[in-house]
Amino acid sequence: MSLKNGGKKNDPEVFARERKVLEMRLAGVTFDIIGKTVGYASAGATYNAYKRALIRTLQEPADEIRDTELARLDRLMQGIWTQALRGEISSVQTALKIMDRRARLLGLDAPTKQQVDVVTYEGGSELDREIQRLAELLAQGGSKPNNVDAQPSETLAD
Repeated sequence: MSLKNGGKKNDPEVFARERKVLEMRLAGVTFDIIGKTVGYASAGATYNAYKRALIRTLQEPADEIRDTELARLDRLMQGIWTQALRGEISSVQTALKIMDRRARLLGLDAPTKQQVDVVTYEGGSELDREIQRLAELLAQGGSKPNNVDAQPSETLAD
């Protein structure tokens, strides 16, 4: 990505241009018109500036919040660390909770693998044959065939 002013990524002028791109896009202006107004060579370059501005607008505050939360966790850990090292159960449990929270915040834990077994049912069992027989009986309007009084097969009685 080439930036104006010697490629300085944190240049206030670049920020100002990208902020203007965001404002104009929010107002419904096309990338082509925004580019001509703000000084980008094409609609594509303007769109790239728009994407950078969105990322910067969302990512930087998230990074700051994450850093603040990590500092808070550090302070909490400092407060209980000595007791945890002495083996005080409640401090050990608290330390583990702080460590777990830190790992989740930083995305250190690997995703949990899950195994899913899929069982398909093909039919053809004794139960399917009995259901078919009863369905045929119902289809005949309830007339009683000769074998209706017969006992169901042993597998169905189980």
